[in-house]
Amino acid sequence: MRNLGIAVMAALVFLGGCNSADNNEHAPSGQAAAPAIAPGTTITGTVTFRDQIPINAGAKLDVRLVDIAQPEIAIAEKTFDVGGAPPFNFALDFDPSKIAATRTYVINAQLTDGPRHFVPALNSPVLTHGSGITTQVVLNAEATPAEKLKEDFGTLQAHIGGMKKVAGTFTTDNASVGWDAFAEGGAVCFVRINTDMDAGGRSGVKYAFKDGKPMVVKQTGGATVGWGDNGEVLWNEKTGGGQVGDAEISSLRDAAMKALQMAQDKVDASKKK
Repeated sequence: MRNLGIAVMAALVFLGGCNSADNNEHAPSGQAAAPAIAPGTTITGTVTFRDQIPINAGAKLDVRLVDIAQPEIAIAEKTFDVGGAPPFNFALDFDPSKIAATRTYVINAQLTDGPRHFVPALNSPVLTHGSGITTQVVLNAEATPAEKLKEDFGTLQAHIGGMKKVAGTFTTDNASVGWDAFAEGGAVCFVRINTDMDAGGRSGVKYAFKDGKPMVVKQTGGATVGWGDNGEVLWNEKTGGGQVGDAEISSLRDAAMKALQMAQDKVDASKKK
């Protein structure tokens, strides 16, 4: 019995040594293992931009703490007024009882400066899996609606060569007009109209359409007006500076609809031949 007791004691000592090795293999010698959840009730950080763009006064920085698996639900959130040049500092209070050590949390920050939005370039983890309560968020600038419209217009114009083309001419009391139009899937997408005045001089206008509605009217050496999907004016400028007034915008839109009808009638007629 005495020998049996000695054997049991030896086994317990051996197992204790193994457990001690397992507990310490993940932590440096003489240093305690990192806590599963970073201690504290406030997350601090800075927001920078990938491209340095100055921000107008009154811009809004929205900072949200979210579970990466449920980004639509904010555990904590706050909005800051910012302006000038980044970085922008923030402090966001949160309730530690809402944090689980097995989950992954990130700071989701977005900045709105007029029509321009800035969104995260990368995830910014905090609180769990070795992340702390301090982070740095890098934002990318998205194209504004006006910039997207200009890009769409350029793309459409570059592809008219692959579309069905129709053309025509007509005269007025004081001018000769020539036009061509381009359709895809039976719908007119682009119209060009050139006018030669009897007294001398020439003018040109390009019309772009989307879903049967004016998208852009661009006068050679004159005004350019573009509309969004909801009919709001997104692009309004004149060569040399300035903008077009409401009355002229309405006139340009009416002219675009007349050009569309003229071209669409000819496209529809060509289908019947």
